[in-house]
Formats: sequence, C-alpha cells, structure tokens
Amino acid sequence: MIKRISSYKCLVLLALVVAVSLALAAAPALGLSVSNALVVGNVKPGETYTHTMTVGIASGDAAADISVDVAGVQQLPNGGYQLLDAFHDTGQYSARQFVTVDKAAFRLEPGGSEDITATVEVPQDVGDGGRYAMIHIVTQPVATAGVGMASAVDVPVYLTVKDSQLIHTGEITGVASGEITSGQPINILTSFWSTGNHHFKVKGEVTVTNDQGQNMDTMTTPVTASSILPGMVWELGASFIPSGDLVTGTYAVDSKVMLEDGTLLDQSSTTLEVKAPYTAPAALGTLRLSPTSASTLQSQNGCISIHFPQGAAVVPVDVSLRDYPAEQLPSPPPDMTLTSTCFRVDGVTGLLAKEATLTVCYSVDDLAKADDHASRLRLARWDETNSQWTVLKTGVDKGAWTLTASSNQGRIWAVVVDSAAGTKAGWAIPGWAIPVGIVVGVVVIAVTFFFFVGLVVERSGRKE
Repeated sequence: MIKRISSYKCLVLLALVVAVSLALAAAPALGLSVSNALVVGNVKPGETYTHTMTVGIASGDAAADISVDVAGVQQLPNGGYQLLDAFHDTGQYSARQFVTVDKAAFRLEPGGSEDITATVEVPQDVGDGGRYAMIHIVTQPVATAGVGMASAVDVPVYLTVKDSQLIHTGEITGVASGEITSGQPINILTSFWSTGNHHFKVKGEVTVTNDQGQNMDTMTTPVTASSILPGMVWELGASFIPSGDLVTGTYAVDSKVMLEDGTLLDQSSTTLEVKAPYTAPAALGTLRLSPTSASTLQSQNGCISIHFPQGAAVVPVDVSLRDYPAEQLPSPPPDMTLTSTCFRVDGVTGLLAKEATLTVCYSVDDLAKADDHASRLRLARWDETNSQWTVLKTGVDKGAWTLTASSNQGRIWAVVVDSAAGTKAGWAIPGWAIPVGIVVGVVVIAVTFFFFVGLVVERSGRKE
C-alpha cells in the first residue's frame, strides 16, 4: 500500500529550499584577492624600486571600500605576525619608513580590480642585512545581518641590502617541558632568539635520555614554514611520546637549532623531572615478532596493517604502532606534500631480514590534498640516520581506499602527495567547481518533482 503524501508538506519544504537559495544568493562573499602579494628582493642603498599588486573581488561579492596602509611588523613566538603602527615600530630593521603606496583608499565594484604600486626608497645609509614591513590591505566592514564583516590581506615586504654582510645567528634562550600527564605526549618547547641581521629558516632536534645515558627518543622539528626575522623569538615545539612507561626520576633533554643545511646555531640542555610513574600513550597496536613465523601488526581500527613474513626478524622483538604528531614531521622532499596521516613503528631497529608489507588507509582529507586523485598518494618513510625521506613505490586500491608498499626499514611513516604525478581526467574537469547556486537549483528541481508526485499520489488516494 502506498502512503499518501501531504501536498502541504511538500509546499512547505519547497518554500524553505527557495528561501535558503535566495539567502545564499544575497549574502556578500567578501573574497578579497591580491596578486603579486609579496615584495621581496635585493636592494641597493640610495636607489628606488617599485612593485605593483592587483587587488580584486569576485563578481559575486558586494561592492567594497578598500584601505591600504604600510605598517611595521613584529613576529610572534608561533611564527605569526603582528602589525605595528609608527609609534611602536622603532626597530632598526624596519622598512616601514621608506615604503609608500600610491593610493590609500579606493572602492571596488563587484568583479572589479585595482592596481596598487608600492615605492621603496632605500636610504643611502640603510646599513647591512634585511629590512621588513607589511602592506595591510583591508575592506571596510560590511554589515550583514547586524554583524560587521571585513576581509584583509597582508603583503610582506622582505628586503635584502645587496652586497652587505648577512648574519644568520641565534641563541636558545630556554628549553622547557609542559605539564607531564600520564598517557599524554610530553611537550617540549625550545625558545630561539634570532641575533642576526637577516631573515632565515631553522629546524630543530630534541633528544631525551635516561639517567643511564640511553636514548629514549629523538624528535625532529621540521624547517620553519617562514623565516625568523632579526631580533625575534620563535618557539619550536616537539612532542615526546615514549615507546614505554617512564619510572620516576630525572631525564636529560638536549635541544639543537640548526639552519636548513644542518649548520648548528645553538645547543642547550635541561632536565625533565618525572615525579610520578608515567604511563606511555596507548599504542595503536602491539605484536611479539618471532623469527620462526609470519605475523601481522595491525591498528585497532584496521587502518594500518604491517605484515612481517617468516624470518623478517632475526631475534624475537616487541613491536608497536603509535601515533605521531603530523606537525612534527620533517619537511617533505621536492614535489611532495605531507598529509595528516602518519604513524610510528617502535621496536624495529636497523634492517629487517625480509621486507614487510604495509597497507595504510588514506583519509578524505588526504584525498582532498591530492585534488581527489588517489593515484598521486604515496607512502614515504623518514630515515632518521641519514635525515632524509624515501618515497616508496606505492600500490593504490581506490575501492578499498588503501595504499600498499614494501620496506625492510623505517620507523616514521607518512602519506604524501606527489604533485608531479600524472592523473587521469575521467569525469573530472580540472579547475571546475560546482557553484552553490547550481546545487541549490538541483535541490529545488528535485523537491518540485516530489511535490508534483505528492499531488498525484494524494489525488489517487482520494479516488480509492
């Protein structure tokens, strides 16, 4: 028997969908965009340079009033930036005073754009090193449903005085651990102060040893996403995830900060006091690996599986799978992008006698980073001895959403995206996205169809 459908309910649903569609169409997007949004280069004392940027908004955006200002810049410990006005911008490495823009304010109509030219007049006595500022481009707040909405883009100004002495030095001003909570990673923070006169990137390494000098773990801090500015302090974080429980006592912590090429800038040591027995974070999976039989180490949810063939281990050993902080992964190799899927294998040291086979599920987020092309995903392992990534030949099962590779070594693993890999277009059209209006339109058509179906069924029911 067919259940009758109320035409009244269909009308209400249709009205709601239309209302949502109209609301989405009326809402301003405020999608401010700036092309050529980086002023960087070598400059000579006494010379003048110009840099042109284009500011625009999309055709679906509301008209906007734009203001432009040149500010000083201060770097925060997390690597972010804070703008400084003329009163607070007193540092010797500021470029604010010799950077001007040709327009301070203008209006953009929907789909419109405007060029902004920045002029850099370098003083004759500018000195050595680098000079820094920020061009702040912002829309004036637009009231939407009683809430002021604004959009802003900051254009960094990084200037290097040509043929001057560039100094890349720094000091560790402190190494501290966070609160020690059983079952949770132990966060270790290294504060690094740039004492040079020019911007540069750094990476770090933290080693924890027990009172017998045994290495408990070595954590690498990847190369900073942006450069540290002169005179600024950057805090490098590392998560210590012990492979086993810790007894009460004192543990030594050694922290190093290096340039990208590995040149040591500074090294500092401190102690980690464990005042109560500490239980290590729960492993994703554990296994007693025997030389005489094949075994499979698997996470509880089945998303990570490592098959060890018979004879892979020379002696019996306890092996475990553990989480690994994605933000602590070293910088990826060229043409590769890290995803959020990563893990650590504890217990296997050196080379296996036979290769193990890894099967790892990739996530929706991993696939999105690969622009929905699973064929671009790879499994990669980090070689801690040689400090380098090895990207493995990887099999992809799109139906099962898994990646498979074989290796006889590796402790830290990650899913990466190979941006240089080719893809098959299939039904996808690169660079094309479905507008919200089309999606809503399809929904409206579907609801309208069911509305008429409802009327037909209701009338049919009345004739019974």
